[in-house]
Amino acid sequence: MDNLAECSRPKKSKSCSIEYRNNLKSQWAFLPSVVLHQVFDLLDAEDRKNASSVCRHWRESLFHPKWWQSIKFKIEHDNTPKAKFYTTTFGRTATEATIALYCLSSHCIHEFILLLRQLHKNNHLTRLVIEPSHCRFDVSDEKDINEIVDLILGILPRLSAFSLGGLEDLAQYTDCILGTLTPLKVKLLGLASIKDDISNYEEKHFKLDLISFYKNLQILSIDYDQLSDKFLYRLEEAKNLQRLVVHLHAIPKNHPGTTNLAWKEFKTSHPQCMLRLTVIHANSAIQDLHVEVLRNEMPLSHFKVFFCESVNIDVLHELSTFYARTLRSVVWIDSLSKYPHSWAIKVSESPDPFVLMSWLCTQFQELILYGYKYPEENLVAIGRLKGTKMKNLQISSSDIVSCRVSSATKDIANNLKSAWNPVPSEDLHPVILDPNYGDSDEFLLPFVLADLQ
Repeated sequence: MDNLAECSRPKKSKSCSIEYRNNLKSQWAFLPSVVLHQVFDLLDAEDRKNASSVCRHWRESLFHPKWWQSIKFKIEHDNTPKAKFYTTTFGRTATEATIALYCLSSHCIHEFILLLRQLHKNNHLTRLVIEPSHCRFDVSDEKDINEIVDLILGILPRLSAFSLGGLEDLAQYTDCILGTLTPLKVKLLGLASIKDDISNYEEKHFKLDLISFYKNLQILSIDYDQLSDKFLYRLEEAKNLQRLVVHLHAIPKNHPGTTNLAWKEFKTSHPQCMLRLTVIHANSAIQDLHVEVLRNEMPLSHFKVFFCESVNIDVLHELSTFYARTLRSVVWIDSLSKYPHSWAIKVSESPDPFVLMSWLCTQFQELILYGYKYPEENLVAIGRLKGTKMKNLQISSSDIVSCRVSSATKDIANNLKSAWNPVPSEDLHPVILDPNYGDSDEFLLPFVLADLQ
């Protein structure tokens, strides 16, 4: 043949092809870890996970600590094997640990203790945030609580961020927590609690002088019991403070409260700091909130009310009157009422407070309202006033008072420039549908803990 290029090449046998492929696979399996890590560095978390299915060597490389520095440990009654794996694999290497814990299972509490034992030996850990399912531990043996506290106290000195997750069982140790942490390291500190039984309310305080040493704080949460003019003055050296979160369950009889002068000086010292006030199960205190708690000079940005069983219209009007430049979010949630006139706002006597917020509050971008009947025309007004600035508008479909909900939905969506619908009843948490169903902790804790994120 003159043209050798046109000659077909001899075909490889099938056995040769199989052997070649097997050799190729073995070569990938023995790729040096240094090279494999460089490849994995170019992938995001999901792609690394997919690539790890190639072989055992790649699977083992997936769990190198360099890609698992920030871990969310989930300890729930239905995922024990996975929780154990995360504990043994990452407990001693993670630098940031968030623990989602189911608190009402003794088995989960035991797994929690095992994880804390591992974290206690972890010298790399800088962040520990607890995200409990409920506001208390359901344990019968006091030794478990004591061991949890001892292990946490042993971890604290090396942390720059810590949150007790609202747990009442840990909140009583705030003096020990503040005395054990290394103050100048700490940037985030969550000390606020969620009370399980308001009828047996007990005030809890830590020594004011302790907070004075925390000069690098950026985010701090406390209970209202602790808040006073003296406390605000103790924060004067925390020049980087950006967020102060306060939980209110009751207004103690002899509580000194705060003054406008103290808040004015606080804003001068902390011009970037915003206040988030969360009111929880405060059935009595909610009626006195505008007199005893709110102050005109507060830099209030977020206001949340959970399961107080009533609405204080005076409070709502004060929000738009005094916090027009700072207010961003209002959340007011109760279980749904079966009565059509459960929230009697006499529009003829006063403007709707939420419409006023939408008009006057320049930063207002979130409104969540469950449990109270609300006129459809006011929802439309909110949509038209805020437009695309309204990022989150939630209300139950069963709480909208209207015969033309579909047209209101379309109008609101057009003004928000995004799809919008009221929340259908079947999508609501059981405790919103009926206070006797479900547990309010399960619903409100994600809202409350989000303030520290």
